[in-house]
Amino acid sequence: MKSFYPKDRYPKFDDIRSIVLHSGHAFGGKPFYKFINTKNEVEELSYTDFSNNVIALTTALCSMGLKGKRIALLSETRPEWLQIYIATVCADAVIVPLDKELMTEQICDFISFAECEALFCSESFMEKGRELFNSVDCLKYISVIKDTEEKPLEVSEISSILSEKESTFKKLLRFGKLLVAAEDNSFYDIVPNIDKECAFIFTSGTTGTSKCVMLSQRNLCSCIYSSANLTPFDEKVVLLSVLPLHHTYETSCGMLTAYVIGATVCLNNSLKYVLRNLKKFQPTAMILVPLFVQTIYKKIVDEIRKKGKEKTVSMGVKITKTMRKAHIDLRRKFFAEVIDSLGGRLEHIVCGGAPLDPELVERFEEFGIKVQQGYGITECAPLLAVNPSNRIKYNSVGLPAYECEVKILITEEGEAPRYAEAGEIGEVITKGQNVMLGYFNNDQANKDAFTEDGYFRTGDLGYFDSEGYLYLTGREKNLIILANGKNVYPEEIEEYIYRIDLVKECVVVARKNTLDEQVITALIYPDYDALAGLDNNEIQARIKEEIAQVNKKLPSFKQIRNIEIKKTEFVKTTTKKIKRAGL
Repeated sequence: MKSFYPKDRYPKFDDIRSIVLHSGHAFGGKPFYKFINTKNEVEELSYTDFSNNVIALTTALCSMGLKGKRIALLSETRPEWLQIYIATVCADAVIVPLDKELMTEQICDFISFAECEALFCSESFMEKGRELFNSVDCLKYISVIKDTEEKPLEVSEISSILSEKESTFKKLLRFGKLLVAAEDNSFYDIVPNIDKECAFIFTSGTTGTSKCVMLSQRNLCSCIYSSANLTPFDEKVVLLSVLPLHHTYETSCGMLTAYVIGATVCLNNSLKYVLRNLKKFQPTAMILVPLFVQTIYKKIVDEIRKKGKEKTVSMGVKITKTMRKAHIDLRRKFFAEVIDSLGGRLEHIVCGGAPLDPELVERFEEFGIKVQQGYGITECAPLLAVNPSNRIKYNSVGLPAYECEVKILITEEGEAPRYAEAGEIGEVITKGQNVMLGYFNNDQANKDAFTEDGYFRTGDLGYFDSEGYLYLTGREKNLIILANGKNVYPEEIEEYIYRIDLVKECVVVARKNTLDEQVITALIYPDYDALAGLDNNEIQARIKEEIAQVNKKLPSFKQIRNIEIKKTEFVKTTTKKIKRAGL
């Protein structure tokens, strides 16, 4: 089984500070970040400057008495975000990234629960940040990330910044640089405790019930080690970052991994401009969730259909498949128009966060773009499994990440729990270097989250094949058990529905009929643009026709018996997972 793993190319770092020192030296003046500034120009931040900023910011935090404290971060995606995250960790403090989409009241509750003493917020959230500062008792300091230029900090002003309750990121950074120039060695003097909490991550999941995950530097470094070595990314890669940074998936597998391997990260400034920024930055890779992959593919298909090139593309797929058998790969030439619509250089997509239809993996590969599906959960920092780039299985989430053990737990009524054999479906459980320290101040949740022998219970259902590849079948809490005892995994049926061009979003649930029987029901938000001109009855009829075709591919007990058409999109998390609670 080990032979399926690619050979390691990057070392395991013991702590985050070691990564800062390594990357600043190894990659020097190379751009780490490319981003669009307020003048709508592309600006760059080198590895040297980024690492020096982290060192200065860490030094400033220590001087201000924030070493070992808890620091909240509320901002859109921007270069300062990761600098603050890493500097906080290096200052032996705890970073608390917050979802910018949350209501002020929710953010207030999270900051209070985590007992944060400082808050970094961007100028966009300055009003909300000041409201929080004035209403949360534990907050003692606020720093605002502004784009406007500020006058240089004079040496004579150093003492004043220590007494200020509000400052700016730039002022704090200049303060740190003055301290470093004066030979303040705080950054180097701190002895990292890699088994102490360094990040608090609030997980909303899809239930609306948040828990506060405590991650350590050991957890993060283990995830980075797996992510760096199980993907084919290297210092030549140009990533376009589109996912929200407060989610560990983007932070660990995107930003921190890129920082280790020397990649260049281009920051997408708005979801509205993803396609525009693909052309502007011309990335070679992206880290996405399934909804983004589905959306990109549907846009490709729509363009092919509009130009009347369905037969041409279909013939091209057949020709290139035949040529590849003879080790001649001309996919990117045959489908240059498709590749150009995605910036012209996109070669690789890593997808996680939710199950991905394996057919999409195959469709993108036909165009010459490799989709590497993985699996993670916040409580595991988050990487648990990923398809090794040298041996991808379309419908699997891959092999277990390094330094963690993954098993399938079978629990049946009246029988003792046991570990599954290959092919048996049960709950995915794990133990290892990437598994969280626990939930902050939540004894009951911690008790429920772990087995008696210390394995973390993911709540996901799946199985292993004979080669050790992991397959997910759904979430345990979403499982539908029919009156005849049959188990139905709604995610499996949703994969089929998403292949319907007229469907934008869907969720499969069980509804009770007049006989009090569980009925498989599809909640569907149609593509109203594609159905323009049709009334509600006609839309219902068209969708019903398509669902009838889906049912022909399903065994009778899994077939969809009822359809509900939605007028509006489903409520989603910021990583575009549909919230199922209350549906």
